[in-house]
Formats: sequence, structure tokens, C-alpha cells
Amino acid sequence: MSETDGSRALHTEQDRLSLPEVRLDDLLDEVRSRMSMISATQERIRTLLEAVVSIGEGLDLDPLLVRIAETATSLVDARYGALGVIGPDGDMSRFIPVGLSEHEISCIDHWPRGEGILGLLIKEPESLRLKDVAEHPESRGFPEGHPPMHTFLGVPIRIRDQVFGNLYMTDKRDGSEFTGDDELLLRALATAAGTAIENAQLFAESRSRETWLNASGHITTTLLSGAPPEEVLRLVAQRAQSMARADLAVIAMPGETPETLTVRVWEGPAGPANPADPARTTGPTDRGSASPDASLDELSTGARGETLSCAARTLLGRVYLGGQPLQTDVSLGEGGDGGTEFLTRLGMGPVLVLPFGPPDGARGVLVLARENSRPDFRSSWSSMLSSFANQAAVALELAEARLDSERLSVLEDRDRIARDLHDTVIQRLYATAITLMGTVRRIEDSTSASRVRNAVDDMDDTIRQIRSTIFALQSSSEEGDGSWLRSKVLDLVNGASEALGFSPRLLTQGPLDNAVDERTGEHLLAVLRELLSNVSRHAGATAVDVEVAVADGSVTLRVRDDGCGIPEGAARSGLCNASARAEELSGSLSVVSEPGRGASVEWSVPARC
Repeated sequence: MSETDGSRALHTEQDRLSLPEVRLDDLLDEVRSRMSMISATQERIRTLLEAVVSIGEGLDLDPLLVRIAETATSLVDARYGALGVIGPDGDMSRFIPVGLSEHEISCIDHWPRGEGILGLLIKEPESLRLKDVAEHPESRGFPEGHPPMHTFLGVPIRIRDQVFGNLYMTDKRDGSEFTGDDELLLRALATAAGTAIENAQLFAESRSRETWLNASGHITTTLLSGAPPEEVLRLVAQRAQSMARADLAVIAMPGETPETLTVRVWEGPAGPANPADPARTTGPTDRGSASPDASLDELSTGARGETLSCAARTLLGRVYLGGQPLQTDVSLGEGGDGGTEFLTRLGMGPVLVLPFGPPDGARGVLVLARENSRPDFRSSWSSMLSSFANQAAVALELAEARLDSERLSVLEDRDRIARDLHDTVIQRLYATAITLMGTVRRIEDSTSASRVRNAVDDMDDTIRQIRSTIFALQSSSEEGDGSWLRSKVLDLVNGASEALGFSPRLLTQGPLDNAVDERTGEHLLAVLRELLSNVSRHAGATAVDVEVAVADGSVTLRVRDDGCGIPEGAARSGLCNASARAEELSGSLSVVSEPGRGASVEWSVPARC
């Protein structure tokens, strides 16, 4: 073999040996690349699992939504992310952003309204991946002050067959486009998020129903214990406010005219929203507030008793007359023609108005409202709160019927007692007095005869007092005994005991509560107060007789004492006031004074002006 042939053979052998080494390097590079891909995929799967576990923790819906938006943004390494919630009307009701600072949020002219690309996902709930948002034909641009965004990935969140909302991701941090793997991961997270949201909603409904049952039981127990209706109404408003997480709860019932309602209970409004509450940070800023010249506390002062319009076209009228609940947002001018000014003045937005009672016979309305920076009431709450309001109204009606029955029973007992006093006691006393008067003529001892005559006089006084008691028993007042003139006179006389040092003797005759009108009664009480004050300060008396009698359309007040009398030349300012009151009512005042033996003042006026 020649030297050339040997060299050629050697090169051929070396080439043959180097080919496997080249292929092995390629294979090793490919293995390393596949291993890196597997490692990266494994890392992303682990991140997805951690994200699923993260959003599955906790059952409070509002924090859960924030956690889902933050987890999704981190999962696909997006610079900006958001979760948009679709409301019952098909529009975006909430928007929860991630990646924007407070300063960036404050610079945005208005929050996304579900238009353009965001609206496309609402109309067509399918995954959407874009290289540049601005190049899509549905793009409407960004609001003024909104940071620029380019790449986009959107995925719907479904709960069974219903779309709850959408996840919106923009601009990967490394500047690249969103990949198919990113879309797949986000879809998997959205599926887990749908399950977590459904569980949170079911938990919230379960907790709300438990609260509703407890509240219904508490209200029923309170009613059965005999609590007054106003206390029960206040309890209903407080429980409804707590269940709906409302800032304001108002119960209004029919007023003086058919087209008005009167506020019976006003609970709230609450103080400013807590900025740390996730439920209240779903927008860039609080766009509405109360009037700058009136605080919430000032606006709520005197709200009880306020008259509200319930005309057919107003918000309250549509609910009160139609018997169906209505949810709206008064900050957007929705809900009806007027009648909601008191809500807009307080800076309220979402409002839920419920009929207080069954649809075919509402007894009023229950108004629940939130500040306009807060989200709408959940649609699932409407039926629950309606049932609660209906049950509370029925329970209140039963309680009022029970009170009416008890009041009727009391009136029947009073009528029976008055009849027995008139038919039995008075007749016996009268017969006894007649017998004694017939006997007194046969008594020769003047002292004994005088005692018998005094006993007969006492019996006459007793008969007059019993007749006055009969009139009181047969009188009725819806406002209670404290509003009767006879009771006010009695309280005034009893109240003078401390100043006098003894208890005056009171005698009332005739239908004092029914015959004397309010204006005359006020004058009578003022004169009686003045006369008793004069006796306690100037008379030095040891006994005072007060008599109030109604007869022949007039009311007469007599005050007699056994004091020193009224000295000549003494100032009579109090008596002058009493005389002026009598003249104002076309009446008269007479004064009889005996030095050392006391004085007697008689004030007589028409019972009705």
C-alpha cells in the first residue's frame, strides 16, 4: 500500500468515527431542550395547581374575586390584569383591576364600561388572544389617562352554562406575545375559578338564609312578647340592612294622602366607606358624594316622619302600587319620575325597594340603599328579602290584631266596670243617702243630726267622684291614658304635693276628656298650674280642694285653700294671667278671699272654642 493510499484510508476512518459524535451532540442538545421544556411545563403546572389551591381558599366572594384576578395575572406573567363581572342586565357591573397604582387609577377619565374588546367577550364568551389590541376591528381605544396596552388575552369564567364574567390580561412582562399555553393555563384557571365562585355564592346564600331565618324567628318572638309595633319595625329595618349589607334602610307606610308615604323607621346612613374593603375598591374613585353643605348625620336628622311621594310613576309608587320589588341605581337617574331626591342627596347609588307585605296588599315599602361607590345588590337577594319583608309584615299585622283584641277586651272590661258602678254602687249609695236624709229629721240631738248630714254630703261627693270615674272608664284615646285631660290634671295636682307639703284633694265631674277641646284644655292646665303655685308660695295653707267640672257646655275650675287669704294691695300677676286666659276664651274669673280663712278662685270658660 502506498503512502497516499494509507493517508486516505486514515481520513476515511476518522470521518467515520466523528459522525456519531456529531449526531450525539445534536441528540444531547435536543434532550437538554426537551428537558428544559418539560421542566418549564412542570413549573407552570405546579404554578397552576398552586393558583387553583389559592383561589379555593376562603368562601367570601369579594376577596375571592380580587384573589382570582391577582392569581391569573401572576400565572400568565401579565403586567396588567382585570376581572369583569357581568350583571343581570348583561352589562359589566364590576371591574376589578390588577397592576395599576392608585395614581394611575386616579388619572383614568372613566372606568371600562364593557365596550370594544371587553364588550366583544361579553357578547361572544370565547377565548380571545391578540397581538395588538388596537388592530382589532372591535377596538374602541382607551379612556383618557389610561396606560397604553398592546398584547391581549381574554378568557370567560363560566358557572355551569352561565357566564359570570371575564378575565382580561394585557402585556406580558418579558414583552412577548401570549401563547397557546398561556391561553390553556388561563382557561384551566377560569374553570377552577367558576367552581370557587359558585361555592362562594352558595355559601353566601346559605349564610344569608340562616341569617334570614334567625331574623324572622327573632321578630316573631319579639312580637309575641308584646313589643310595640315601632320597635318591631325598627328591628325589621336593622335586620334587613344587615342581611343586604346596605348603608341605609327605610320603612315607609301610607301617609295622610293616597299619594304619600310617611317614614316610620330610618336606619342610617352609615359613615364613609372603608377604603380597605375590597367590595368598595372596584372603581377608580368614588364618583358621587353627599351634598358638600350637609353632612350625612345632618341629612338623616328628622328623617323619621318625613313625607315621601308614591305617585304611580315614582320609584316608590311603582313598588307600592305594583307589589313587586325593584332594583335600580339612583345615581344614574334611573328608577322613575322623582321621589328619590332624599337618596341622591345622601350620595346613594344602588337601591333595592321591596313591598312591605304581600304583592296584592302592600302595607308600605322597605328601601335598602348603598353608597354609589359600592356594587349593586345581588339579584338572588331580592326574592329572599322580599319573603323576609312579607313575613315581617304579616307578623306585624297579626301583632296589631292581637293588640286590637287586647284593647277591645280592656275596653269591654272598663265598660262592664262602669256599668256595675252606675247600676249597683251609685244606686246603693243614693238609696242610703235618701234613707239617712229621711232619718235626720227624727234625730233630736243637733250634733248627731249634723254628723249625719255631713255623712250624706260625703256620700254625694263620693257619688260625683264615681260618676267622674265612670266617664273616664267610658272614654277612649288611641294615644294612651297619658293624653287624657283628666290624667294630665291628676298628674299636675299630684306633682304639686311636694311644693305644698301635702296632697291636694281632687274632684272631677262630667265627661272631661270628651267634652273639652285641646286648646281649652291647655289653658285650663296652665291656669291650674298657676293657681297651685300661688297657693304653695303665698297662702301657707294646710288643705287645698281642686274641682274640675263639665256641665252645660262649660268647664269650670275651682281651687279653694284654707290659708291666709289674699291681702289687700298684693300683686296679682298670676290671677291677671288667669283672667286674660278666661277672656281669650270668652269666659270669666272670680276670686273670693277671706283673710285668715283662705281663698277660692273659680275659672269658667266654654268647653269648646
